[in-house]
Amino acid sequence: MKSSFRYKDVFQIFPAQLEKLPFSKLQAHYPNILEYWTDSEEIVKVPEAFKGLEDLFSLAATTLTKQDKIMAILSVISNHMFFRYSDGTGCWGIPMLKEDPGEEANTWSSKWCMSYFHFPELPDQLKIESFSKQNLPATTMVPEMEYYLYDPNIDFDSKKEISFPDSIVHILDSYYSLAPDILPVIDTAISHCVSAMEMRQSKKTLSLLAAFTSLETMVNLEFRDVEAEKCETCGQLRYSVARKFREFLLKYVGKGDKNKRKFNSYYSLRSNIIHTGRQLKSEKLFSEVSKEESESEFIKQIEILQITKLAIIKWIGYNHEVREATGSIRREPSLKSTLIRRVFRYFKE
Repeated sequence: MKSSFRYKDVFQIFPAQLEKLPFSKLQAHYPNILEYWTDSEEIVKVPEAFKGLEDLFSLAATTLTKQDKIMAILSVISNHMFFRYSDGTGCWGIPMLKEDPGEEANTWSSKWCMSYFHFPELPDQLKIESFSKQNLPATTMVPEMEYYLYDPNIDFDSKKEISFPDSIVHILDSYYSLAPDILPVIDTAISHCVSAMEMRQSKKTLSLLAAFTSLETMVNLEFRDVEAEKCETCGQLRYSVARKFREFLLKYVGKGDKNKRKFNSYYSLRSNIIHTGRQLKSEKLFSEVSKEESESEFIKQIEILQITKLAIIKWIGYNHEVREATGSIRREPSLKSTLIRRVFRYFKE
């Protein structure tokens, strides 16, 4: 990330340019700064198990919950993965004592490592009283459909600068205006979509299932007030799950016979995975699959992931416009409590 993005007085993100910041030419994780408010209404209640540590637990739980929500919505809106280290168990690893060690690396031993980004000067540099002023250029905005569907860089090129769709402010406006009973459902769909992104290379089939789960969460939300009717002759549902799935995508992603056939094929793939245990042929690292089949699966996987993102943001935006037209829109959240500055990671695989 070489730019800054600020969404009103809710949050802003920019690359970490702190004094004595650790750096490596080999790094694949890039630290960024996230500054955001926590609202008094967002305070997380302390479970019984943490009695005696109420203040510490409440602060950590409240700020991390808000941080995770911001990173999740950014990961769905954008073609990039924003995250923080959350595995506290640690792992074996070899510290890279030199960036070009050569044969010397064979003499190094593994050390027990914690997934934690830290240096002694960091805590003091995270103290702020207001949003910091930025001299960086604004983040590049790309036309929405081009951004998602025309050769999207989903963190494949680690040297490509982060950009956002030109609709990001409208999407965020819509997201922060969601009704209290709708927001948790949207957050669930977003969470499944983020899981699909996280697993898209390591567990390809599960990544697809996570994307389909995200889509079906949105389908259920769209048709929550539609009662299923049964055929009087055969007893089958007249408005099947497959049809709702297809109609939802035709409405929010794009109409047309070609899209209808494509969306039907997606649902068939979903059914085959769930009901027969089918895996993608290219799932294994050294799978015996042709280059053509591997590329076909790769393209379908990316298509489904991008269409899932589009479906979520289009639903949020469309229904925001409908509510706005009918005058039934929520106020924006108040900003009156605590300003937080956090370092988080932007992930390049």
